[in-house]
Amino acid sequence: MSGRIRQEDVETVRERSDITQVVSGYLQLKKAGRDSLVGLCPFHTEKTASLSVSPSKQVYYCFGCGEGGNVFNFLRKIESLSFAEAVERLADQAGVTLRYEGQTASARKADGRRQAIHRAIAEAATLYAQALRDAPEANEARRYVASRGISADSIERFAIGYAPGASDFLLKRLSRTYSPELLVEAGLAGRDPSRGLRDQFRARVMFPIHDLAGNGVGFGGRLLPGDRSPAKYINSPDGPVYHKSSLLYNLHRAKGEVTRSGRAFVVEGYTDVIALDQAGVRNAVATCGTAFGEEHVRQLSRFTDRIILAFDSDEAGARAAERGFQFHQRYPVQLSVLVLPEGQDPADFASASGGEAFLELADRAVALVGYRLERIVRGGDLGNIEQRSNLVREGLTLVAELEDPVVREEYARQLAGRIGESENAVMLELERMVAPRTSSPARPERPSRLRVPGEEVEWEVLKLLVQAPRLCSPWIAKLHADQFGKPTHRKAFEAIMERGTGGLDGESGDVSALVARAQDRSGEQVARLLAGLAVERPKSEAEPTAEYVEQLFLRLEEFSLKRQADSIRRELERVNPLKSPADHESLFQQLIELEGARRRIRPS
Repeated sequence: MSGRIRQEDVETVRERSDITQVVSGYLQLKKAGRDSLVGLCPFHTEKTASLSVSPSKQVYYCFGCGEGGNVFNFLRKIESLSFAEAVERLADQAGVTLRYEGQTASARKADGRRQAIHRAIAEAATLYAQALRDAPEANEARRYVASRGISADSIERFAIGYAPGASDFLLKRLSRTYSPELLVEAGLAGRDPSRGLRDQFRARVMFPIHDLAGNGVGFGGRLLPGDRSPAKYINSPDGPVYHKSSLLYNLHRAKGEVTRSGRAFVVEGYTDVIALDQAGVRNAVATCGTAFGEEHVRQLSRFTDRIILAFDSDEAGARAAERGFQFHQRYPVQLSVLVLPEGQDPADFASASGGEAFLELADRAVALVGYRLERIVRGGDLGNIEQRSNLVREGLTLVAELEDPVVREEYARQLAGRIGESENAVMLELERMVAPRTSSPARPERPSRLRVPGEEVEWEVLKLLVQAPRLCSPWIAKLHADQFGKPTHRKAFEAIMERGTGGLDGESGDVSALVARAQDRSGEQVARLLAGLAVERPKSEAEPTAEYVEQLFLRLEEFSLKRQADSIRRELERVNPLKSPADHESLFQQLIELEGARRRIRPS
């Protein structure tokens, strides 16, 4: 990149980029009306879909957290990109060649750093892939890959490679283009004990890791059999583009199938993902050098409401279930645990039995809570009365944490039946444990956004100006910013009117351009506000009519006159009629005129 992107090119990219397609790449959208698609907001935790996307207006808005804007805003927010980076990403997808204007060297460096890291990682992946294919010293790596049953097609599909044992394999080849500091920042090089530079990965089979958009962000390096290094796997260190707590290997490929199938499989290893993919199970992902955690659930909840943890031993499943229970109720997902036959991992099972057998086994996966209860009961002595009592209390401690009372009671009954205790006794104990928690009133999930009547009318008028400008055109000449009492509403009105009368010719104008202009001139708050105005339905029972618009605009004028009258009253209270009779009389006449105007326009 060599400067500021020309504005006409930015507009071309925006016009050619479909916000529905972009948003669908990150979360599952469902039809919710003639011009509305809804999904779980990726910008805050929620269980009910509150993010709305308007295909015709090309904007999005979340009614839960207030995030909103056009396609650039969404991509910037979800990928933590600069504006230029978002435009470049979409330009590449839309086939638009960007032109640049002058920019300072420091600004160019700041804007291009992330892209340079992505490019360096992509070039490293190419070099590793070539080494696996051609390097004589990669014979052992090729034998290992073959022993895992990985086909030539999968080697290419997953860009599997090999990092030679030399400490400067990458450094020799990439330092011609990239600075040592950038290579360290990208996780491709590191410092040795003497503070010299050396390759981060050496003598390992390499698995490239990508973000949701398919950009290379790092690697997982697998030790070859017989090597004495203590770390079987090493992963890229956290940095500007690699964040292990939220990354899921293969999610950028699998997200479409996850959405279509309605479930995602989480496995422990990269080779498990690849073996399942070869067996036709294309909706598997793996964590990247860290335990399965809350951020992984948050990521997957954008695409599905069913997550199945498929691990290669009962203890691994137990550990994942322990972690998952801590946060599973925060997301609208069902977490289940699939434990494979002893001694097998998903790759072994899929290779030996096939994808269909794996899916059949997955259909019998145990819900996370049921799995944990089963392990509690399995570890106790059911022939001992005191042991049974302890098991009931231990199991109910888990059940009492469930928020849904119906689910709580069902699991309590299952626990009673499994242990062989009286169902009534177990239910009474559950009530005793739950009572302290439910005695205090529950707090709402998020504060309600109540508006006073005058602000509600202002909001409705602004909605119509954005969504139905043709109906509003007879009233435009009579509108002015002072009629909007709330400062943010005034700013939104001014932003709407800045688009000029040409923007009011169509039924809704170019809302995406309106948001972009507001973002540039008035800031992000006004841009989000305009996006909300574009997607929230008017309060009219049916489609807005000219009569509805007239009543609304008259109400706006009425509230404006009331504010002016109230202001005059406050001034009258401060003026002494004996000391300043002329001022008092003038204010009093203004008040009479304002109140008369209010009575004349008040709807009958």
